[in-house]
Amino acid sequence: MTASALTLLLALVAGLVRAAAAEPAHALVGLGPIGLDVELDPSQESLSAERLARRIHARLSDGAPALTLAPVGRDRLRLTVAVRPYGATTLRGFWLPFSGTYGIGPVRLSLERLTTVVGVPEPVRASVWHAERQAAGPWRESPAEILKLLDETLAEFLDAYRRR
Repeated sequence: MTASALTLLLALVAGLVRAAAAEPAHALVGLGPIGLDVELDPSQESLSAERLARRIHARLSDGAPALTLAPVGRDRLRLTVAVRPYGATTLRGFWLPFSGTYGIGPVRLSLERLTTVVGVPEPVRASVWHAERQAAGPWRESPAEILKLLDETLAEFLDAYRRR
């Protein structure tokens, strides 16, 4: 009886939980050469913006050869990494021996395109697509987790690009 009740409960919960969908893929129609901006929190000393940019370039070249990166592209792919160190005492509110430091924060990939707004003389940049993941783990493992989360957001971007 309890096993069947547990199975029913899990089935109901599974029906309620689904992956967050990215913004509409139609925003990626007509995408030409894109520029790349990487913003990395200064506390990430073992990663560099250049290394992340090379990884993005390699993944885009493999996954969507028609996409080209150009420094002067009107459309911009922006990676923002705001993973910062937090001490366990700060998170918990009190000190315990052998407490560690944790890397917590978002890894966000967004596509910005120029758009016209009524009443504004110049075109403005607007985020038309984005994917975000939260890093949360031991600080020493933050670089590997950031790379993993970057790969996930790039896979989501490439999937949306193919569906456009």
